[in-house]
Amino acid sequence: MPYSRQILLSSDPVPRRSIIFLSGFVHLAVLVLILALRAMGPHVVPEKIQAVQKLSGSSHLAFNPAQAKAGRPNAALHLPRKTRHARAATPQPGEGGTALEVLREHARTATAGMVASIKVRQFYGFSTDQYDLAVRTSGELPVIPASDLPPRFEQYITVEVTIDLDGRVADARIIGGEAPLAVQQRVLAAVREFKYTPARRNGTPIPTQVDVVVHIPS
Repeated sequence: MPYSRQILLSSDPVPRRSIIFLSGFVHLAVLVLILALRAMGPHVVPEKIQAVQKLSGSSHLAFNPAQAKAGRPNAALHLPRKTRHARAATPQPGEGGTALEVLREHARTATAGMVASIKVRQFYGFSTDQYDLAVRTSGELPVIPASDLPPRFEQYITVEVTIDLDGRVADARIIGGEAPLAVQQRVLAAVREFKYTPARRNGTPIPTQVDVVVHIPS
């Protein structure tokens, strides 16, 4: 007897109405989520742009970074600022001011929108906005040898950096880790001299915040 095989077919190959309804509902929910994330994007209030741009001409503490050793990798890690707020380990003098507070708020909002867009792109493969991250173009961290620290001292400190529309560091403060005050001042003075290519949203510069993680000793 020759080999035979039966294939069972559904008597009703047309999809049920409940399946069609469920598929339409899922697609509608995805569309609403994308529109909501787009609406969460940063919108810089025109009246406050002047206050933000005033910081571009503000003076920064001068610092001549030490020459890095040949072949030594950069010890700093630049990470996009997390959306949740971290508690500052040590209050820094000179914080505050209306213009600086406005810039921080815009940078925090823009960074949150950037992180949300990255998550959408990773999940769906696309996003409605195109973001370019801020890239450091100049500036070096100081070399802090172990001889300048207490015995067997090793620590990672995290510096929150607020970058303005021109790519300048408008504010830098330590939000994690501990180090001697003199070391903190050296690190912050160097970070404030960093220059960046500003972050962009759809080609337009936006203020952002990044975390610089520094290993001590360096």
